[in-house]
Amino acid sequence: MKRTLRAIRNHPWAIILATAYLVLGTIYSVVNPIHEATDELRHYRYVRYIADLHQLPVQSGEQGNAQAHHPPLYYATAALVSFWVHPQDPLYEPVTNPHWSFRNWEVGVDNKNLYLHGPDEAWPYHDASLATHLARWMTLLWGVGVVLLTYASLHLIFPDRTAFSVLGTALVAFNPMFLYLGAAVNNDVPAGLAGAAILYASLCVVRDGLTTRRAMVLGVLYGLALLVKFNLLAMVGVIGLAFLLALLRSPEGGAQHAWLRQLAGSLGISVVMAGILAGWWYVRNTILYGEPTGFIRLTEIWGFREPGTGIALAWPELRYAWTSLWGRFGYGQIPMDGWIYAVIAVLCGSGLLGVSFYLVRAKLRNDLAPVQWRMLALLAASMLINFLVLFAYITVSPAGAMGRFFFPGLSAFIGLIALGLLGNLPGKVAEIAAPVLAAALLALPVGALAAYLAPAYAIPAQADIPADALDVQFGEHIRLLSIQADTASVIPGGQVTITATWQVLQPTDVPYTLFVHALDTQGVIAAQRDTYTGLGNYPSQWWRPGHIFSETYRMFVPVTAYAPEETELQIGFYNPERGRLPVSGSANGDDAYRIAQLLIEGDPDSRYPNQTYVNFGNQFALVGYTTEPRALRPSDSTTLTLYWQALTPSQEEKQLIFAQVLSGWDRVAGTDGEPNTTPSNTRRWEPGQVYIDTRTIVIPPDTAPGMYELWVGWFGADGGPRLKIIADDGRFLDDYLVLGNLRVLAGDE
Repeated sequence: MKRTLRAIRNHPWAIILATAYLVLGTIYSVVNPIHEATDELRHYRYVRYIADLHQLPVQSGEQGNAQAHHPPLYYATAALVSFWVHPQDPLYEPVTNPHWSFRNWEVGVDNKNLYLHGPDEAWPYHDASLATHLARWMTLLWGVGVVLLTYASLHLIFPDRTAFSVLGTALVAFNPMFLYLGAAVNNDVPAGLAGAAILYASLCVVRDGLTTRRAMVLGVLYGLALLVKFNLLAMVGVIGLAFLLALLRSPEGGAQHAWLRQLAGSLGISVVMAGILAGWWYVRNTILYGEPTGFIRLTEIWGFREPGTGIALAWPELRYAWTSLWGRFGYGQIPMDGWIYAVIAVLCGSGLLGVSFYLVRAKLRNDLAPVQWRMLALLAASMLINFLVLFAYITVSPAGAMGRFFFPGLSAFIGLIALGLLGNLPGKVAEIAAPVLAAALLALPVGALAAYLAPAYAIPAQADIPADALDVQFGEHIRLLSIQADTASVIPGGQVTITATWQVLQPTDVPYTLFVHALDTQGVIAAQRDTYTGLGNYPSQWWRPGHIFSETYRMFVPVTAYAPEETELQIGFYNPERGRLPVSGSANGDDAYRIAQLLIEGDPDSRYPNQTYVNFGNQFALVGYTTEPRALRPSDSTTLTLYWQALTPSQEEKQLIFAQVLSGWDRVAGTDGEPNTTPSNTRRWEPGQVYIDTRTIVIPPDTAPGMYELWVGWFGADGGPRLKIIADDGRFLDDYLVLGNLRVLAGDE
């Protein structure tokens, strides 16, 4: 260890890269609002459980216990630096953004914030904000350890090729996702440190030989790792392989049983040491949950995926895991542009290809010592073992496809990439190329911060008063100065863009939602868009008087929209309890401003009414429908006609249709059962044929006036699961289709 610290101290690049990571991470921690990182709120509550309640949480669905399956070492360190802060409510629930995750797969800034972040979170930090930032900065220190150990590990393998250490360390330190999570409350970066520490100590064993002391050190590191995250259990494979490779360095004839006994004994020492450190946690789990890891209880709370299903989903989910390994912020709703992931993929692919060429050439030229071959084998094994852990988790958990779960293998993976990128270059060229590439890599986290993360949480900038400004006022709170829609007609599935300029008069006492509605000739909402101003970041209770700002709202017309249909675009503000803000200064209405007429165009060549194509589980596609009437009174009925195309021969039990009218998640009316077709049994439907299902929905007499959603979908007989809607790119969407709205009229309408 002294030799390692001396090596790092004598290599300024290690200090430079670690310092750069620390500085960038601090900036990330300040720019990223608290609790926006994946599961940060749940990890924060674990920390507060220890710091404020002086106990360990127990797994349950209750607030504060969501991450209780994790071992406590990281949380204890975060509690140690923040225990002196006493938030008013240690397990508080922040105010959520009800419009969060609008088209969350898209690059952009539209409602990317899960929570609302007010002045109480600003500098100087206090209460929960201070406690969160202190815990974040502790995570950063764990991340610095990963950066330094990456350098040390690569320097151990190639002491005369500093270029490999520099580039590999830069690839870790300047990974935007590793920085982002290093600046958040989570145990994945600490898991990365545990994996990097075990890898480094294992490399030392391979290089210097196996001794009892080194077996004990690895046992201690392994025990600490098991107190960070239980999936690090797999790192015993790295330790065992290191012992085996060390014993095979100088095999002695006829001594096979001796080194086998030494291997078993050394592993036994490591396991015993780990058990002394971490065994209490796994005994506790066994007492509480009936098994050592608590994983079964975890699946009961968060859900479980059948391994066969998980394997079938592995490829698309591995693609998601890849993007989230490098930079997919928040809960994945803040991706970077696709070309960035492509460039990174080319870089890493070139590295893996290059390492193959390097190893072949090294074998032919005898460039590597036997011990270096063994250390590189250990590097590859660590990468592979941690990849298999990630893959296995994908097969059993709906939340398994997260790149952060690979952090324990990140140092090994990146080390091989660096070797592949530089190993085939002449030594002097590589020494020049490494710092140049490292400097270029710095653009990645800086660009991600400036172009994606910071804008996602920005308050609208100050704007100028437009020429010929309108004077349309909503209540006593905000004035509309200009507004324009980008089109007068749109097809189903299309987009309408509305740009508005506002002048704040005074904030509201409760948050009001801005709405844009397209009302059809029956007064039914054909399309709508709801958001807080600031595209989620500037709710009305925090409006600053005198602030003039412009922003653009995108309204998407559903693919199932009635067409052709003449609609009217309206804009306004509402609160669920208070209703709409009144509109003054315009003759267009008293609770909404009429922007313009919008024609939803139909396809003159369509074969079915309101022709569409919605794929349900690759078994059926909705290709058209009608709903008449769409505005009706209580006790009235509407006739729903659905045009279904059979896609594949059904090998399962027969499928049933549900058609339901809902308010929120509450069912108001509906009709479920076999299709009203000939034949009604879907197992007898022929692929390619279209079957017309007509059903009547009666609105109950006590239904309140208002707008209600109409849902349709498929489910298995005898309560089988619903069929998922499959997007064109293969993604699974919801298990229901919002077909449109029904308007229930009041008695005097």
